[in-house]
Amino acid sequence: MFHLSLLHSLALLWLVAGAAAAKSPVASLAAKDYQLDFLRALSDQAEQRAEQSLNDYLQQLERNASYSNYTEQLTVARASHKLQPKVLLIKQLLDAQQQQQHTQLDLEHICVLRNLVFLGRLKQQLRAARDASTQEIRQLRVHRLCQQFERPVTEQRRQRLINEQTVGAALNQLNLTQSSMNVTSLDLGQFGQELYERVKLSGAEIIDNYVLILRGLLQDILDAEHADLTDNTTQLERLLQQLDNMLAIPDFFDKRQSVYEFLERHLHADYDQLRESANADQHITEQLLEQLKAKGLDLFVIFLFSNFEFLEQVHHHWSQLLPQTPSLLLDDTHRLLYDIQQLYERFKLDTESTSKYEAYATALKRLHERTVEQGQQNHHIFEMLSNAAQNVGSVTFNMIKAKCKELP
Repeated sequence: MFHLSLLHSLALLWLVAGAAAAKSPVASLAAKDYQLDFLRALSDQAEQRAEQSLNDYLQQLERNASYSNYTEQLTVARASHKLQPKVLLIKQLLDAQQQQQHTQLDLEHICVLRNLVFLGRLKQQLRAARDASTQEIRQLRVHRLCQQFERPVTEQRRQRLINEQTVGAALNQLNLTQSSMNVTSLDLGQFGQELYERVKLSGAEIIDNYVLILRGLLQDILDAEHADLTDNTTQLERLLQQLDNMLAIPDFFDKRQSVYEFLERHLHADYDQLRESANADQHITEQLLEQLKAKGLDLFVIFLFSNFEFLEQVHHHWSQLLPQTPSLLLDDTHRLLYDIQQLYERFKLDTESTSKYEAYATALKRLHERTVEQGQQNHHIFEMLSNAAQNVGSVTFNMIKAKCKELP
């Protein structure tokens, strides 16, 4: 069998995708998703051309009197937007014809089968390339996070963090008092809105990355054509559609809520339904675990890193949004936000300290409760931050550090 390498496949697809690419914006070569966007564009073009070719051949079979008994199946397959039903029906019809005639297939039919194999191999190669690119991006993100533990702590920063005097007391010593200055109160709602605007894209990307892992595993199971999962194909496809719907949600908080709902209700319900079908859910779970193992993925570790990554991004912008004017430290709201930033940095310097972690997590929880009680419109960002902090305690932080040491 002729083996078409991925490089050759991409070269052929270049001409196919060229016209469409010329009409769409070109991603920057410096973008971390450049490869993925490029491969997705190629995959989309390949799918469109393949669907057109398959539909043309199915229509040709419909006009052939030899397949008059299969008119309904041919019509259904041609109406489907998925390639797999078209490919399976064509293979079945050619196989049935060969058995009826007790002869070898002619050259045209052999070419059809050969090209079907080509399309399947090409799809696998493009997916493998996307998986490899995704894995590279994930590794880059992990390396960047691990660097947070390697940065030396300057003496100046250490003194600021371990200073037992409160900021207010220090200001009083400098005679920076409320009576001597015109202090403007910091608006907590405005702070939350600006913080949300800064992290919503990166936060949605973190969620999408996690959802795409699960989606890819389910798609692998479907494409593997496991005979014992045939009866559950519809349920698996419904799960995929729900995951696609989550990926399409533009708002960060809405996307996060949708994922929570999926995990807590829909996925559990679907697995309950599958359990009634000869324990098929157990087999699906086994398939997911096998796929994870084959890809070298640990969803729990990825979950821990995702929470830490979110905390890092939020607190990076948090520190930038805090007013730097000393007089504003007299404002209670600003002082509260400043203290939370300090508590996070203190904990990062000593991740084995349960007390420092609890002080940080408790402060975030109280802040969220305060924004809810005050009816703040932008309390969701504080809710998400508090939830993320609950999943990154002293134990899990040390697990992250241990994983960092295993990196090459």
